[in-house]
Amino acid sequence: MNVGNLCSRPLVKVSIGEPISEVARLMQAEHVGAVVVTESSGSQMRVAGIITDRDIVRTQLARTTDLTSLSAGETMTRDPLVVYEQDSIDGTIAHLRARGVRRAPVLGEDGTPVGLISADDLLAHVAEKLIGLAGVVAQQVRREER
Repeated sequence: MNVGNLCSRPLVKVSIGEPISEVARLMQAEHVGAVVVTESSGSQMRVAGIITDRDIVRTQLARTTDLTSLSAGETMTRDPLVVYEQDSIDGTIAHLRARGVRRAPVLGEDGTPVGLISADDLLAHVAEKLIGLAGVVAQQVRREER
């Protein structure tokens, strides 16, 4: 199992010039707490940043301005942690922890953004593994009681 198997797809993304009011509407419509900000580099799309619902609130409060006057580029967190589809679950958890973030864009082999991995995705995966392991323990106890 790798990050590509767990990440959320399709990727919810916006361009760097998108008004934050539209980003917020998109986040609500897609039921997500983060979007990836992209920009074109030649013929390829690349990750420019990430915007979370918290980023929107913090920027609006700091600037005390209307959301329609702010752009994704002004609100995004630049240089976000990115991971690749083939990265391991354990390695990704370590990277998130080291950077102190809960989400990371997932890139394909060619560097194009394809999804988003979150601590929630990883926690659900690890919890499922723990439930399976707990079942092994319970099964052993039942066998010993027979």
